[in-house]
Amino acid sequence: MTTTRKNLDELMEVLEEIRSKEYPDVPKELVENIAMNQYENQDDRGKARTETMRTIAAYVNKIGEEEV
Repeated sequence: MTTTRKNLDELMEVLEEIRSKEYPDVPKELVENIAMNQYENQDDRGKARTETMRTIAAYVNKIGEEEV
């Protein structure tokens, strides 16, 4: 396992620990997707922001449809 992959795995574990304790209503997949958007686009902050906003918008739309 590369150091980069190990660091990413450790980050995901920490994020999951925080999410499950502090924000259990936030889906694990949402946090993972946001983290991956940021990681995969770390050299292009604008793209990272755009992809993260798309992920959040898709989630908000999904929960909005479930409430109808």
